[in-house]
Amino acid sequence: MNTLQSPTPERIRAIADEIHVHKFGGSSLADAYCYRRVARIVTEHAGVSDLVVVSAAGDTTNRIIAIAEARESQPDYAATLFSSLKRYQQGLIEELLTGRSLNQLLADSEADFQRWQRWLVGEEDIDRAELCAYGELWSSRLLAALLQKQGSRADYIDARTFLEATDAAEPVIDSAASREKLLARLGPYPGTRFIVTGFICSESGSGRTLLLGRNGSDYSATLIASLIDSRQTTIWKDVAGVYSADPRKVERVVSLPSLDWSEAEELARLGSPVLHPRTFQPVNRERMVISVRSSLKVESQQTRIGQYDYTEAQGKVLTSLADVALFSIGLQHAGLISRFAGNQLQPLVTWDEESTSERFYAFHQNHLDYIRNWVAQNDAEHHVHEVSGYSMVALVGARIQETKQFAVLRREVGEQELRRFIVAENKTSAIAILGQKLDNRLFNRLHSQLFNFRRSVGILVFGCGNIGSEWLDLYRQQLDRMNENVDVRVLGIANSKRLWLDYSGVDLQDWHETFARLARPYLLTELLRELPNAPCDELILMDLTDSGTIAQLYPSFFANGMHIISANKRAGSAEESLYREIRTIQHEYKREWLYNTTVGAGLPLNYALNDLIRSGDNIRSISGIFSGTMSWLFENFDGQVKFSDLVLQAKAEGFTEPDPREDLSCHDIVRKLLIVAREIGASLDWDDIEINGLVPEHLQNLPVAAFMQRLNELNAPMQALWEEAQQERKVPRLMASFSITEGRSHARVGIEYISVEDMLTNLIPGENIFVIYSEWYHDMPLVISGPGAGRKVTAGGVQSDLHQLLAKLAVAER
Repeated sequence: MNTLQSPTPERIRAIADEIHVHKFGGSSLADAYCYRRVARIVTEHAGVSDLVVVSAAGDTTNRIIAIAEARESQPDYAATLFSSLKRYQQGLIEELLTGRSLNQLLADSEADFQRWQRWLVGEEDIDRAELCAYGELWSSRLLAALLQKQGSRADYIDARTFLEATDAAEPVIDSAASREKLLARLGPYPGTRFIVTGFICSESGSGRTLLLGRNGSDYSATLIASLIDSRQTTIWKDVAGVYSADPRKVERVVSLPSLDWSEAEELARLGSPVLHPRTFQPVNRERMVISVRSSLKVESQQTRIGQYDYTEAQGKVLTSLADVALFSIGLQHAGLISRFAGNQLQPLVTWDEESTSERFYAFHQNHLDYIRNWVAQNDAEHHVHEVSGYSMVALVGARIQETKQFAVLRREVGEQELRRFIVAENKTSAIAILGQKLDNRLFNRLHSQLFNFRRSVGILVFGCGNIGSEWLDLYRQQLDRMNENVDVRVLGIANSKRLWLDYSGVDLQDWHETFARLARPYLLTELLRELPNAPCDELILMDLTDSGTIAQLYPSFFANGMHIISANKRAGSAEESLYREIRTIQHEYKREWLYNTTVGAGLPLNYALNDLIRSGDNIRSISGIFSGTMSWLFENFDGQVKFSDLVLQAKAEGFTEPDPREDLSCHDIVRKLLIVAREIGASLDWDDIEINGLVPEHLQNLPVAAFMQRLNELNAPMQALWEEAQQERKVPRLMASFSITEGRSHARVGIEYISVEDMLTNLIPGENIFVIYSEWYHDMPLVISGPGAGRKVTAGGVQSDLHQLLAKLAVAER
C-alpha cells in the first residue's frame, strides 16, 4: 500500500461522481444460491467501478463467537464447531468456483483454517476481533472470485488496509488517513468492482483489528461512501425498503419511495428494525442518498433517504415497541439526573410528571441491561426506579403536528391506557407511551385509520418529437384531472441521445427550452439500473418512439417494475420469440402494457376487441384500411396527379414515417396487422403474412435521400394499377386482412381493387376503417372508422391509455 500514488484531483472527482457503494448483509450471502443472486444484482445494478461492502456469510460471525467461547471450557465442542464452519466455508467455494479460481481460493481457505487449528490447540494467539474479521474476509474474497469467473473485473479489499481508527467503545475513525489510503487503492483501477469487508477496521499505529459493532456493515458502507464523497449508498436487505409499518405486524402496508434525513434518523432512533442510527453518522446529507432495496425482489419498491428541498407534512411510518422500560428519578435529585442524562444513551422520550415531581425516561428493551448496570454503579441510594409493563406507538413524518393523522393518532391512543403523548423536539414524530402491552389488533386498526395513501406514479417519456411534444402539452393541460385518484408526475423526458431526469418532477412549462439546457447524454443500460431508484410507488414508461432498441428492452423494463404505454409498434409486432418473451416477463412481474395507439391512432380498436373477447365473442376476421398514410395517398390518387408528388406532400404534412418506405413497403401495416391478430390470441409472425408492397426491390435498400430522389420511379407502376382498376370500374386501395378458418390463420397486405360504391372507397383522406366479423357480428359487421394518423389524435389515444392505467392502479391500491 505504501507504494501507491495519490490519484490526481480529476481522478478523485471522478471517483466521487461515478462510484456508488452497495452493501449486502449476511442473510444475502447465506448459501451458494444467495451468492449467485448477489453476483447477478451486482452485475446488473452496480456500476463497473462501484464498491460492494459485504458482511460475513449467513451466521458465520455467530459460529466464530461460539467457537471462541467454547475453546477454553469445551475444547471438543469447539473442535466440532470448527469443523462445521470449515465445511460450510469450503463448501461454498466448491459449489461456486471451478478451475484455477477454485484451487486458489481453497488453498487460501486451507491456510486460514490451519492457522485457526494452531490457535484452537494453543499454538498461536488470535484475539476475538481478528477471529471475527475472517467472516467478512471470506465473503469478500469469494464474491470477488465469483464475479471474476462470470467475466467481471473484480477484486477484494480488506478494509483493515485503509480504514484506521482509535480504539474506543465505538472506534473513532481517522477519516483523513483512511480517505488517503482508500483513494490511493482505488485510483489506478477504474472499471474494477472492489468487494470490501464490512464491520472491521485497524487500530492506528498497531494495525490491530477493531470491530465496528452492531450494524457495523451498514455503518461501514456509509462510512466508506463518505470517505470518497460518493453520491449514493444502496443497502440491500430482505425487505423492499421502509414501509408504513412493520410488514410482519401489519398485513397491508404502504411502501415509502422516500424519507428525509430527519425522518429516517427519527425512525432509527425509535427502534426501526430496518435502520440503525450509526448508519447516518458519516453521511454528507447535502450530497449522499441512501437507498434501501430488496435483494430478494430487485424489481420491488425501494426507499431513498436524502435531503429534499421540500418535504410534505405527512405521517409516513407507524412504528411500535411491545416492551418499553421506564425509569424515574425524583426531581429533587438534580445531580443524579444530570449524571443519568450524561450516560450517552439517548432515551426514546423524557418528561416531567408534575403530580409526582418525577422525571421519567423511556428506553428500548434492548438497552435495559446497560441502564441497569449504570444504575447499579451510580445509584447507591436507590433513587432510580424501574417500571415495566409499558409499550410505545409512534408516528414518524415531517412536521407531524400539521398532519391530519396527528389528530387521529391522538384521539385513538387517548382511548387507551395512555401514560404520555409527546411530540419530538424536531417535530418529526408523535410518541405515545401506553401503560399496557401493545395489542396487535390495536396496532393494525391504528395503521388502517392513519394511512390512506394515494399511490404516487412517475412517468418517463421516451420520444419528444411530434407525438411526444403533443402529448406533453396535453398532459400539462389535464394535470389536475390526472391527480384525482393518484399522485402523478413526469420524472423524465428523453430522445434518442439525451435525457432530462428529475425525481421531483420536471417542469413542463416551457419544457422545450429547459430540455435543451438540462438534458444530458445517457445510455439505456445505465438508465435501466437507475430507474428503480425513482421515488414513486409505480413507474410508467411512455414509449412514443419508433425505436427497435427500446422495444427489445421491454422485458427488462417490466422486470424492473415498470408499466409501459406504447405508441411504438416494434414490440407488439416483434418476431414471435421476442414477443412471447415480452408477454411472459410482463405477466410474471404483473405489469400493465397498453398500446391502443399502435393501431388506428386514437381509435378504440384494441379496447373494442378486448371487450368482445372478454364478453365471450369469437373474432372471425378483421379487414380494412389500417394506415392513415395510405388512406390519404389513395383517396387523393385519381390518376391525374403523380403518385410521387402525393408522397412528397404527405411527408411534408407529417403523414408518413420519416422514411416513407415504412408505409409504402407495407411494413408499418404489417406491424399493425400482427398487433391486431395477436390481440385476439392468434399466433402469427412476419413469415405468415402475404405482403405485396409498393417499393420495387431495387429501391428498397437505398439511403432515404437517394430513395426520395428516385421517387418518380413509382409513378409508372402506380399509374398502371389505376388504369387496370378503372377498367373494372373499381379503384385501388391498400388493404390488410386477417381471418381464422377452421383454426387456421390467413393474413394478407396489398393492393385490392374495390368497387367505387363500397364504403372502403369513400373515406375522408387519412381515415382508417376496420371491418370486424365475429360470431355475434356475422351478418352485419362491426365497423370502426375515423382518423388513423395525426399527432393530436395519437396524443389523445396515449392520454386515454394513461387514464385507463391510472384507474387500474387506483383500484389495485384499494
